[in-house]
Amino acid sequence: MSKLHKQYIVYAPTFSPNNGGAIFLHNLVHVLNEIGHTALIWPMSPVYKSGLRNRLKSWLKSSNFTVDPTLDTPLATRHDLTNDTIVVYPEITMGNPLHARNVVRWLLYPPGKINPYEFGEDEMFFRVGEICDVPQITGGAPDLLLWRVNRSYRNENRPDRRGVCYIVRKGRDKPRVEQTETPDAICVDGMSHIEMNDVFNQCEIFISYDEATMYSQYAAICGCTSIVIPGLYASRDEWVAEHELARFGVAYGFNDISHAVTTQEKVLPLLEKQERKGKETVYNFVALTQERFCSTKMIG
Repeated sequence: MSKLHKQYIVYAPTFSPNNGGAIFLHNLVHVLNEIGHTALIWPMSPVYKSGLRNRLKSWLKSSNFTVDPTLDTPLATRHDLTNDTIVVYPEITMGNPLHARNVVRWLLYPPGKINPYEFGEDEMFFRVGEICDVPQITGGAPDLLLWRVNRSYRNENRPDRRGVCYIVRKGRDKPRVEQTETPDAICVDGMSHIEMNDVFNQCEIFISYDEATMYSQYAAICGCTSIVIPGLYASRDEWVAEHELARFGVAYGFNDISHAVTTQEKVLPLLEKQERKGKETVYNFVALTQERFCSTKMIG
């Protein structure tokens, strides 16, 4: 008996170096192809669109869809979508727009926290981390991590650091602290990675209202004192329990700055270790999905 290896289609938005979800989804396709499987991207309809007709229209307009030229991420055609294909949706995708028989749901962010969710009955679940899981629905999803360290960030050891930069992102509902409200404070929301690296090397302090962004670690790599504004967790220990990669180089509130400064040099090695660990979770993902969705046939 021999397993039939099914191909994968990943339902993903256009690639953006500033969108963590897009980076994860495109990287999954790349790594699956890299380790010998067949994986393709199906351009995702905007979240606000509903109905098969609108989704197909969006797919037909995919000529403007962007991929990272450094990744192996070919686009799927309608002929690639068969009853045997394993389709991977992020948690923000409502239902099963491709009407796939074999569905994997990848929880990249806590479902329902910002966007509504709609899952099917027979889906298979994976998660980026425990914070994203919904055990009462998934039964406890295994991890699928694809951290990729952005090499744009480096400490240029400039001698004249001064001032504050900050990011808002998902922390837009938090009250502002006075340090980010001065005329000289630099908001990095919407900047490119190259621009952010420059700002992080200019400034002495980086403040994030978003408690779950990698930019806090990237600022630390650049030598900024990196501070997260608390709000969702009662203590640093609770926050780190849900954000393992933030345990070094990032302060949870202004009273935690000494920890951020003394552990700053540990940030990059930790991220590089997580990058290696991520590839191992892809092998596990393949083993579990092939076992569940693959049929068998006689040889000879």
